[in-house]
Amino acid sequence: MFNVAVIGLGMGQGHLKGYSEIPDVAIRAIADIDESRLQTCAEQYRIPDVYTDYHQMLALDDIDLISVCLPNYLHAPVAIAALEAGKHTLVEKPMALNVSEAEAMVKMAKKRKKTLAVSMNYRWALGPDSLYLKHLIATGKLGRVYYVRSVSLRRRTFMRGHKTWFSDKQRSGGGGLIDMGPHMIDLAMWMAGDFSPVSVSGQTGTQIMTDTDIDDFAVGSIRMKNGVMISLESTWASHTRPGGTVTVMGTEGGAILDLNAAKGQRLTLFGDQEGTLFEQTLTSIHLPTPQPASVQEHVVESIRAGRTAENSAERGLAVMRVIDAIYRSGETGREVKITAE
Repeated sequence: MFNVAVIGLGMGQGHLKGYSEIPDVAIRAIADIDESRLQTCAEQYRIPDVYTDYHQMLALDDIDLISVCLPNYLHAPVAIAALEAGKHTLVEKPMALNVSEAEAMVKMAKKRKKTLAVSMNYRWALGPDSLYLKHLIATGKLGRVYYVRSVSLRRRTFMRGHKTWFSDKQRSGGGGLIDMGPHMIDLAMWMAGDFSPVSVSGQTGTQIMTDTDIDDFAVGSIRMKNGVMISLESTWASHTRPGGTVTVMGTEGGAILDLNAAKGQRLTLFGDQEGTLFEQTLTSIHLPTPQPASVQEHVVESIRAGRTAENSAERGLAVMRVIDAIYRSGETGREVKITAE
């Protein structure tokens, strides 16, 4: 039996659901400072041990994997503690508040020889559509991909005056960019087939949510090592039609993945057949090989097989480098070069 545990039962409830659906996986323990939430989750998933102090959980010898699902400012210290305790770790996005924290997490994972993965789960959550698009790219059906546009637009995230750790920059690290940016940058790099950004130009700002110190608007242009250009747009508040899309342009075809469409109907393909342009929205997608149903299942399978997870800490660090670079570019008005150590 593969034993897992979850720290933080806000986003952590999604992790509990994911783990509960994996054969031969047992949810061994949970931790949260909210005792009522602890009791509710323990009863729902029949979890034997609950803790209000996660340090006590880390002392358990029979836990294989821990999910860290706490506010952003706690991701790095708690994940490092879990790794130091000898546990494989899946941390919620964003991986950390900044690159230096993310680098410390990767360093600890290597030191302890444990898996550290980041819960950038959209490639599975948007399956089978996202997985099929990646299959088309990998098999050359779109030709050479040269451009990816990744967009997440919200009209409103919080009402004016709403105060939580999300709206406190010291605890969140930022707003629209660091919140949805990890998902959208990860998806774009995955579709581009490259997690090695070399330069970034960007702009962030607080345009509408002026009662906070966090960004509600972010855009960026990311040049990848393989030559693909990535464009990012992410808002927490904006006067436009809300939604999320990933657009892929290739030399032989293109695609738009609509994040808000129904499962199995999110993918529209574009191409040219003997001079005739076509547009086709798929309605019944069949994957050539079975895929994990969730990020939790993928990470568990990767650990069991002794292979690196697709959502590895190194890829999470690449995403954090882009996020930091967009913030710096916005502050300086200049392009930022990225040199991975």
